[in-house]
Amino acid sequence: MLQRDGYTARVQGSNELPERLLEDYKLEEMLRSPDRFIRPEPSAEQRPTLQWRHRVQYAVSHAINHFYSVDPDVRKEIPIQYVLEKWWPRKTDGFDSVLHYWDVKHKMIDELSLAIAANDDLKRPVILFEQWKTEIPSLQMSLSVIFQAAWQPEGWDALLVQKYMVVHDANVVEAFQHMVSVFCWEAFGKLPGMIEIYCLLEGRKIRYIPGRQSLQRSMDYIRLVRDSIPKAKEQESEHFTARDKIRVHEEVDRWRAQGTKPQKTWLM
Repeated sequence: MLQRDGYTARVQGSNELPERLLEDYKLEEMLRSPDRFIRPEPSAEQRPTLQWRHRVQYAVSHAINHFYSVDPDVRKEIPIQYVLEKWWPRKTDGFDSVLHYWDVKHKMIDELSLAIAANDDLKRPVILFEQWKTEIPSLQMSLSVIFQAAWQPEGWDALLVQKYMVVHDANVVEAFQHMVSVFCWEAFGKLPGMIEIYCLLEGRKIRYIPGRQSLQRSMDYIRLVRDSIPKAKEQESEHFTARDKIRVHEEVDRWRAQGTKPQKTWLM
């Protein structure tokens, strides 16, 4: 099931229509903006400050990718702190202080160790840090999602999708749930059995079980984000403009205010 539809998900698609492409990592950075991107974007000559969260996320992502690419029997003998150390920032630049640097590092080690222990029964991921793309014909757009880890546990006929976030953000969590639900439905013909999001700094694991009713709400969410982004031929660049970002936030806020409260199945 996954192999056949997975090939379709990777195909770039037809060039007959101007493509509206929604990419999860771009939407995530936009939603994380504390000032909602009201300030002007930096010029091309300016290099934005690399925040500590980005540097830690880089290390965590590489550590998880390396760890789960190892044979299950071998990785039982590998402490995650040794793997994380390979990519951990060598300097404290961007952190609040030296103490903050070490506090974050120790927290990442502790929480990753707990997550790995909880996933001990999972053997080999079917998707590991791959960017997948699929078309959504009903919305006349394409969707691109980076799957950090996706599994098909024994006895399951659907995917268990996992995401490892350094810092919890409710907007990012919600957006990821919607995007993964729609992506799996369109690419694989089946909703994920469960979505797990690890928020490492807070020590939280959020579990979400999509259903047919929640799928409609997820489609509505993707539709409103699509409508907030101009078509490819109208875009001046591949990036969101400041106006695009403000528009998306306004539309999401309006959608939440007018709509009914989503019915979700949450396990904390």
